[in-house]
Amino acid sequence: MKNEPPRLRKSRVFTGVAVAIYLYALLEPTAWLFYELHHLTGVGFIYYFYSAFRAAGYYFGAFDYQWMVCLLAGLLAALPWWEFIKYKRRSAL
Repeated sequence: MKNEPPRLRKSRVFTGVAVAIYLYALLEPTAWLFYELHHLTGVGFIYYFYSAFRAAGYYFGAFDYQWMVCLLAGLLAALPWWEFIKYKRRSAL
């Protein structure tokens, strides 16, 4: 079991797809959720989260290579990089 190569699990693939979709389409809706939460609760520092997500959604949406960054972030989340590095170190010994 220790010398088996890492396998790609369904949960990791789902996490990678979720990260890519979140970065591509859900940054600004997250900002609006913080905006509504700020007005519902009246807690002042929540407005800073709204501002940060709003700016991130705007500037990331205007970025020419947005799709590439989303794809790479999804791959980093989905592929078992750390397990692969540990496997290579163990097999080299």
